Amino acid sequence: MTLRVPRPKPGYDVKSLPLKPADAFLLSRIDGVLTDRDLSLITGMSHGDTVDALRRLRDFGAILLDGESGPPPQRGAADGARRGADTERPMASGGEPFPLGRDALQQADSPPLYDPAELDEPVELAPERKRRILDLYYRLEDLSHYALLGVADQADKKQIKSAYYQLAPEFHPDTYFRKQLGSYKQKIEAIFTRITLAHDTLTSKQRRAEYDAYLEQTHKNRAMAALIEQTPRDIATITTAVDASVRAAFADPRDLVGSPGRYSSERTPAEQAPAAAFVRAAAPAQPSPEASSPDRAGGPARSAAVIAPDPGGAPARSAAATTPVAPAASAKDRREMFARKLTGGLRRGPAGAPAAASAATITAPAAAVATAPAAGAVSRPPGGVRSPESMRAVDALKARYDSARNEAVRNQIARYSEAARAALERNDYASAANAYRIAASLAPEDDALQKASADVQRLAAVALADGYLKQAQYEAQNGRWVEAALSYAKVCNGRPDDAGAHERVAYATLQAGENTRRAVEFARRAVELVPSSVEYRLTLALSYAAAGLAKSANGEFDRAAELAGNDARLRGLIAQARDQAKRYGKQV
Repeated sequence: MTLRVPRPKPGYDVKSLPLKPADAFLLSRIDGVLTDRDLSLITGMSHGDTVDALRRLRDFGAILLDGESGPPPQRGAADGARRGADTERPMASGGEPFPLGRDALQQADSPPLYDPAELDEPVELAPERKRRILDLYYRLEDLSHYALLGVADQADKKQIKSAYYQLAPEFHPDTYFRKQLGSYKQKIEAIFTRITLAHDTLTSKQRRAEYDAYLEQTHKNRAMAALIEQTPRDIATITTAVDASVRAAFADPRDLVGSPGRYSSERTPAEQAPAAAFVRAAAPAQPSPEASSPDRAGGPARSAAVIAPDPGGAPARSAAATTPVAPAASAKDRREMFARKLTGGLRRGPAGAPAAASAATITAPAAAVATAPAAGAVSRPPGGVRSPESMRAVDALKARYDSARNEAVRNQIARYSEAARAALERNDYASAANAYRIAASLAPEDDALQKASADVQRLAAVALADGYLKQAQYEAQNGRWVEAALSYAKVCNGRPDDAGAHERVAYATLQAGENTRRAVEFARRAVELVPSSVEYRLTLALSYAAAGLAKSANGEFDRAAELAGNDARLRGLIAQARDQAKRYGKQV
């Protein structure tokens, strides 16, 4: 099955979606880089469940799949969308959807990368042609050869040539012969050069195989980096989800004090006893059947409250009360009820109000005779003081809450530890590192888990560095020095003591004509790691020369000459480096 790379749909109100918790968590991880299998590893969901969730999110209009940019499908088309998902459109290597035809080079749903002021340059080009040239020129580095030509990664040589001959004339320099092009001339030439490179690469069997391997490695590197970088967000999300799930279970008005995952009928009498006491202490009084009916003598309707039944079997009795009939429980009511659980059923009154007024008590009219509570009923002392029965009920509730939360945390630790071990078995170090970091964050006192997490983090860093090294080598071989310098720098992040990687950053930076100070920094680090290397000192000398530090450059050339001795090859390299330093415009 072809990998899919979902991406969030811009401008859609996610809060309005009726999402399940698992779907919402999956949606929070979608960034336009991770494939469906990457998302499966991150979330711990099976691949089939992940695909089903992505289809639901797509039907809701929250994400886009396979290069979609239109509105979400109608509900009636959901089944058709699911059927079509099994025959997915081919994608370019690296998971990037390829444009269908030359007009797809302009993507209407992405903002322009160029300065709109460039459109005002007075040249002999139509406005639409200007926009097309600028749009393509500033996206050249982001487009694969397949995407540039508008072909699938399975396209044969004939299809590639056909796409090239359809697109190339539009940007061939002869098309604009004797026209005033200004700065557009250089941009058109760059586009045509890149189109030609795409054609030459994809029509050569060996070069195409190398390029496909490069694209695959680039995709793996991005996915691994995304997994490692997003772990802190995953930790916060999972911790919040654990707390929210336990609170939601305890805030359910249908089972006020039940343990999560157990029905009230499944609790033992020992578990139900404190719950009943808590309910009698905390729950608002309910009206009796006769509360709103006229009395037998035809008198006015009476308000009564039910007194809790005697555990020995005595029937419930009613007493006159001032408590009004409570409306149906709202979300606010449920939150307040949960708060009363944790405070023993007490509600704090307004500032300055008497303590007795803030307590939930049963009062009787002055003319009525106070009725003694039934045997076994919880007494509610005035003045906001909790009774022993109420305090025991609160303690029991808190103990069950803590137990439920600890159990939920243990389940998450076991889940992510198992996911980490499974990832290690298939040498997926980034996924293993992500899962172990989540598990370790939930068990900070587990030394064995902390050590396992740290060990896998190092393995992941090394594996990612190895991937970036392959990517950098291909970029350097093809003269893509800006990308090569960046990739080599990422190698250094995973290999801080790799002198060769640091020297390559400096060299690629010089070749790209970029920040010379950065070249000096990395070349100096390479020399610090291996002071006896003539090649590294020559790169540092060239970096100094490019940065205008002639005295430092001379010093490095002299030290390189001392290290070279009578080695003819090394002396030849020093002479070449001096000549190159002169081309930088710095006589040394």
